[in-house]
Amino acid sequence: MSNDPLLEQRSEKVRNLLGEIPHALIRWGMVIIIAICLALILVACFVPYPYSNGESILHHLLM
Repeated sequence: MSNDPLLEQRSEKVRNLLGEIPHALIRWGMVIIIAICLALILVACFVPYPYSNGESILHHLLM
């Protein structure tokens, strides 16, 4: 534990609460990171590939 004198003056319950990361924060953080990754993959599928005739990766895979 840290050597912060203010933290040591608090009760054991408060120290335990301050020492752990809230589960909702972890859960929503993971959801946001996954959503950003999926959005990047989706955008990459629709952006035209520069070395083709304007064909996107998704169009190339489907044809």
